[in-house]
Amino acid sequence: MKKNRKYFTTGEFARIFGIKKQTLFHYDHCGIFKPDIINENGYRYYSFTQLETFAVILMLRELDVHIDEIKNHMDHRSPESLITLLESKCTQIDEKIDYLNWARNCIENKIKITREGINAPIGEVIFTNDYDEYLVTTDYKGADDEKAVTEAVGDHFAFCQRMGLKSSYPIGAVIPRSSITETGYKYAQFYTAVRPEELTAAGYAGAVLDQGGNFLAIYDNHGYANIHANCLKLMEYAEAHNLTLGDRFYEDVILDDLSTEGYYNYLVKLSIKVK
Repeated sequence: MKKNRKYFTTGEFARIFGIKKQTLFHYDHCGIFKPDIINENGYRYYSFTQLETFAVILMLRELDVHIDEIKNHMDHRSPESLITLLESKCTQIDEKIDYLNWARNCIENKIKITREGINAPIGEVIFTNDYDEYLVTTDYKGADDEKAVTEAVGDHFAFCQRMGLKSSYPIGAVIPRSSITETGYKYAQFYTAVRPEELTAAGYAGAVLDQGGNFLAIYDNHGYANIHANCLKLMEYAEAHNLTLGDRFYEDVILDDLSTEGYYNYLVKLSIKVK
């Protein structure tokens, strides 16, 4: 052995990193990390100078960098190639951080909306206070049937994806109060609420600031079956209590397939602004 240097056996080196010895054997076999010394008896020894090198290799593997990419670098290593490799991983890490932040926001919003659904007073006319929201909208002038509406919702979702807007909010619908008749109603828009920072990141300037305020609302756990009846119910309540309503109803799914089984068991919130 080389003199005046501290060496670790394969087991000792593996324990430092909390890995199995077989991982070191595998990396040696792949040609990306070899022991500093293999003595005449075939025993492998690693130097303390290899600790940082192996730590970086493990980090790259945990970032899902393929062994072949690491081997290619090690076979042609240089300070410049190391910088190129690490800079490319920094870019990927930044993208992953953005995605994880989006995913966390998505989860937090889904938890918030689901809790709202759990605590919703089903079938009661209530007052709510909602905050300002930025809405990405698409207009709808299609037929009043399920197939046409389904296609329009899909088009709206695809539009948001093309604009780089992967919002964690569900898709809502606008029903003009003027469209409510004794027999039905019509949709005028579909919308997705988007965080301001997401709009900035995507460079999208077409969102509409929807003013918050006091709303009259009702929750129903029969999917979309009672939308028309509930529109009439809110209008009748407003008339009976001398309330002036806004010009649009908002239809929002609160509990969907992730928390209730079946399209007809969705919990839907219908609301309209009180002026």
